[in-house]
Amino acid sequence: MAEEQQQETECEECEEGAPAWMATFADLATLLMTFFVLLLSFSNMDVVKFRTMLGSVKDAFGTVTENPGDFEERSSTPISIQLSEKESSMIDMLEMGDKVKQAIEDHELENEAEVTIDENGVTLKITGKLMFDAGSASIKEDFKSFLDTITKIINENNYPVAIEGHTDNIPMTSSPLYPSNWELSSSRATAVLRYLVEKKGIPAKRLMAVGYADTRPLVPNDSPENRAKNRRVEFHFMKETPVTNPPEAG
Repeated sequence: MAEEQQQETECEECEEGAPAWMATFADLATLLMTFFVLLLSFSNMDVVKFRTMLGSVKDAFGTVTENPGDFEERSSTPISIQLSEKESSMIDMLEMGDKVKQAIEDHELENEAEVTIDENGVTLKITGKLMFDAGSASIKEDFKSFLDTITKIINENNYPVAIEGHTDNIPMTSSPLYPSNWELSSSRATAVLRYLVEKKGIPAKRLMAVGYADTRPLVPNDSPENRAKNRRVEFHFMKETPVTNPPEAG
């Protein structure tokens, strides 16, 4: 009985309600929850802004989006980049130069042919002894397979091609058909042109032939080796406006 009275006395001395520290803890928990809610809302806002920004960047680089500002939904067909005529022509010339180089490798003519690419187009230089016998303008039969490969490359585009004949500085004295290097160089260039037109069907309006004799040497004509280098035929794939059909009169 005495113990029950003692317990009742102790309970009467206890304060009613939760301890004071609980109120402080509850306030702190509420503040923390509010803080994280604000962080979450800011994060969602950043995502929206990020999507809008990324969508704008993709539009700037040529991708059409179904919904502007949404990078997750986009069209499967991108906008093609428009190149200038000059840029497009240069790309064509680089591709053509690579094809000519590959043709040289395929026919194992690295020591007899050379390709250069510059602002004027693609130039293929071939030593004269590979194409013609000395003092002759008749194309060698074993060279025609390589010429047929070059024909395929010419047919893949519609750029004009200039064919040039070059000789060394030794005068022609033993051929009644070619009294000078002018006739020989011109005849060799013309022989190649006629082969391309008559045998391979390339339109004549795309081709031109010219002989330069010994007026444009690659190296000085001071040794047999150098004179052999100067005896050559050159193909110039000219970087010009492609040849088009003239309008019909009407």
